[in-house]
Amino acid sequence: MATFEGTPTFQNLLYIVDQSFENIAVAFRGLVPEQKRFEAACALMALLEDDELQANQRVVSLYILYHLYNVVPIHQNPFLLLFLNLYKNLFSNLPFVKSNYELLVEFRVEALILANKGSQLSDKTPTDIFTQFASTNDSPLMDTEEVNIAGFEHYIKREFDVRLPHKGERQSSWIEVDDLDAREISYTPAPQSSVVQEKHIITVGIDSEIEWDYNMMADFTDRDDIRLLMNKALQRALSIPEEEYVLKQFEKNSKLIYHCNFSPEKLPYLIENNSRVAVEALLQLKSSPQIGKYLEALLTINDPKRSQQSSTEPVNRMRSSMEVVNQLITPFPLSPEFLHSYLSNCVRACEECRNRNIQGRQVRLICVFLQSLINKNIIDVNRFSIEIQAFCLQFSRHREAAELFRFLLNLQRDAISEDVLSEGAILNGGGGDNNNDTDNSGEHGANGDLEKCELS
Repeated sequence: MATFEGTPTFQNLLYIVDQSFENIAVAFRGLVPEQKRFEAACALMALLEDDELQANQRVVSLYILYHLYNVVPIHQNPFLLLFLNLYKNLFSNLPFVKSNYELLVEFRVEALILANKGSQLSDKTPTDIFTQFASTNDSPLMDTEEVNIAGFEHYIKREFDVRLPHKGERQSSWIEVDDLDAREISYTPAPQSSVVQEKHIITVGIDSEIEWDYNMMADFTDRDDIRLLMNKALQRALSIPEEEYVLKQFEKNSKLIYHCNFSPEKLPYLIENNSRVAVEALLQLKSSPQIGKYLEALLTINDPKRSQQSSTEPVNRMRSSMEVVNQLITPFPLSPEFLHSYLSNCVRACEECRNRNIQGRQVRLICVFLQSLINKNIIDVNRFSIEIQAFCLQFSRHREAAELFRFLLNLQRDAISEDVLSEGAILNGGGGDNNNDTDNSGEHGANGDLEKCELS
């Protein structure tokens, strides 16, 4: 059994019946120092496993273990094995559980937690749930049908490499947790000044005994601080030390963004306020099944409607989004369809802007961005030629638009010249004079159009 020398400090909380679960869990956080919370949580787990708690104490302990990691989905809670094991034991004896007042309450609490709906307990007291859950009638808080036991077991086997014992080995399964796996599944506070060398083995069973070395998670650092900084980054620009700290943590843990409750709807706010952090967040989300939704959010950031939702100026918003897209082009890479949609949205935002000063700054941004993409061969000029030229002509009063138009015409002229020279080489130079005429007339036409652009 795992022990924690500070257990008496919080043990009285387990007897409370007239305060909400949320208040009890917050009191637990206040009584146990951050660097000791995981150790204290392990002590609670051991008390639950050893059946040393009364019914009320058990449900309070379960909620505390849930609440400590409620910022992540339940399958990422480091005590998932405990919740699943307790639930399965009761589920296998469901007829008996339904006839037992206390077991039925615990069973329904575990069902809510595993259904990722433990938040429904937050404003209730232990007395409340013993009144509601003990009834065998249908309860809106039951949710047992949403507990996917097979799904949880598949996740555990896939993520933690659970191996069946070979012939001759004792009947147990071993979870091998390396540093990366540990960072993915828990929020263990960092040790203060020394690293614990001795291993503390805690036994958690599913169908057979499983041994898990929680001490290997001891280097998981400052996760609560990162979550707070990420929430702050959605509202305003981080200071340089704060930004560097977040980026350093992202570099140390390639799955950090998954523990920050970061949804696609939050991406525009992060881009507006902290574009560098947004780039790193998207790079970590590259393999996420939801990456398409994050990119869709990136596409809509320059929508004029966002002016009603954001205090960021449209020009700064467009500049930040362009910085993000520019940084993502190489590592993703972004598809031509995405770039086409993004550029079209930028142009549309520029066209719909009624402030001439802001519109002029947006035009300059778009021109510089387009020329950069063309110089790097990121976009196919032929594919975008008509739309880019139309944009340049529409805003030809701006010097950058006129320069971009000239740049495109020069590219087209050079491409024509190369084609003609290649054809001439094939024909042994038979059409040399005509080639020169073509070039001169093309240049004259380009200069004429450009003069019109600059004078209009």
